[in-house]
Amino acid sequence: MQEQNSPIENQDNDFTNTSSTNNEFSNWVDNQGDEVKNVFGFNNSSELVNGRAAMIGFLMLILTELVFSGRPVTSSIFGIN
Repeated sequence: MQEQNSPIENQDNDFTNTSSTNNEFSNWVDNQGDEVKNVFGFNNSSELVNGRAAMIGFLMLILTELVFSGRPVTSSIFGIN
């Protein structure tokens, strides 16, 4: 049994199924401005991808320290000294 005005189903077929790889802002770009095709594994751009992941990790570390006022995270969240 199907509902008449189901929000899941688009009656006009206006929905375009675009994945995140088709988005112009989701592409990995190397230092020369060329698009990186293989992001994972052993390739020429692995150091660039690892550097970007490390920058995100350090940013999250700094934000965590600011949120918990410089106390260790294990002490703040779990109560472990």
